[in-house]
Amino acid sequence: MNAKLNYIKPISTPAILIAVAVWASLCLLALFGAISLNLRDAKTNFTEHGEDYSEKLNRGMVSSETVLKGFSSLYTAIGSTNPEKVSVYARSVLDAHHQIYALEVIQKVSKSQLKDFTLSKRLSGYEDFNVKSYSFGENRGWETLPDKRFYYPIIYMESRFGPSSEILGLDVSSVPFLEIAMAQAVSMGRPVASHPFRLVEGNLAYVVVCPVSAEELVSVDMVVDVAQLERPSVGLLKDGFNAIVYHKDFPPHDADGQLFKVSGRERSAIEKMIFPVFSLQKSLATMDESFSLLMTRQVGWTDLSLNLIALMALLSVASSFTLYTYLRSLQRNRLDHIRYQDLLWKLANQDALTEIPNRMLMLDRLEHAKAMGDRSGQYGAVIFLDIDNFKVLNDTKGHDAGDLLLIEVAKRIKHCIRDVDTVARLGGDEFIVILSELGTEFDASNVAATQVADKIRTVVEQPCRLQLFDYQVTLSIGMTLFKGSEKTTNQLLQSADAAMYQQKGTRHQSINTR
Repeated sequence: MNAKLNYIKPISTPAILIAVAVWASLCLLALFGAISLNLRDAKTNFTEHGEDYSEKLNRGMVSSETVLKGFSSLYTAIGSTNPEKVSVYARSVLDAHHQIYALEVIQKVSKSQLKDFTLSKRLSGYEDFNVKSYSFGENRGWETLPDKRFYYPIIYMESRFGPSSEILGLDVSSVPFLEIAMAQAVSMGRPVASHPFRLVEGNLAYVVVCPVSAEELVSVDMVVDVAQLERPSVGLLKDGFNAIVYHKDFPPHDADGQLFKVSGRERSAIEKMIFPVFSLQKSLATMDESFSLLMTRQVGWTDLSLNLIALMALLSVASSFTLYTYLRSLQRNRLDHIRYQDLLWKLANQDALTEIPNRMLMLDRLEHAKAMGDRSGQYGAVIFLDIDNFKVLNDTKGHDAGDLLLIEVAKRIKHCIRDVDTVARLGGDEFIVILSELGTEFDASNVAATQVADKIRTVVEQPCRLQLFDYQVTLSIGMTLFKGSEKTTNQLLQSADAAMYQQKGTRHQSINTR
């Protein structure tokens, strides 16, 4: 067992934290994935219901314009000859289409024809008929008819509440937004919707003006009651939902241009900050696409599967904690195993008393030094040291004093050699020092090794304090040089040992080399 048994590497705390962080990140990704699916489903639901509502609103508006065209054709054909039949048709249309508030006919009258026109209307049954002007401003009411070249009075009207003689004779051109719609319809030859306005009854409405081919009739129109238009279904009208139908001449949030605005319960400030807003904007399928539909939906907590998300969050926290606990336990087990391996290695390779290499590790280091010599061509040396009269110290002062001396000698020798060199205890009072890379020349290498041995002798033989008494040790030292694997390990040890005993027998202080 000359090499450490570190087959199992320890798990570092940063590695554990990184592993837990990676797992927690994966859990968060799964959590965000679930939230993303919820948001995708909410958007799909919003889009599907929004498209469905837009289609329903379109059908209502298109059907109204189709009715207006039919009424225009009928009135042009038989309005002057069979007005009763026109009225029957108009009433049936109003009964079937609740969003249509009234059907009207507008005629162009010049200033020079105004008196004759008024008289003819009175003679035809409208005794109180007059061409008149009306203000839709802040001060609503009838105004004095201004002097102008042409007038555009309403000559026929059928409303949901029956004929209205009060509206007959109203000069449409006296109302700016109606005049604009009428002029655009005539110039473009197709129906045009006016800006929204309030009826006398208070309802919000708009007028669709349709030009006709007859020269004496400028156009027919229908008044649409906004309150009767299709509203969003329950599937759309959720928390955070807003729907606005507005005229194209106005921005969406300008109340003057809105037909209506429908809103669900407003979301909280936190929901507005965290979650996205879905939006769907479409031009409604009127002839001139006068109106647009804008729908928005602020996503909130109610759009999430909170039970599932809470369960996933709980499992994420629990699994992350379990992983951390497991890795910490594994870390402790590995550290215990490594400490046990280190203990086994020390028991097998270290002298228990002096904590320097024992005979087994020394043999391994010597083989290593020989291999280095084979590669580099440099000499190495084996120095054999023996403490003189060590048995006497043990017998007179006790084994504790002997142990203290061995520890001190090992420490002093260790301080005298390089880090690449080795000092080992063979057993008892014998030590081995292995020197490597002394040089390529024998004499120079011998001098270098001798200097190290002399240094060891000088340092070790200094007096030392053992318990309550001072003691001065002497050493017997033998040395042998080697170059690579020219000699076996046993030969080197025997040679150094013989040199040491030769020096011990002669009692000389010089280092014997063999």
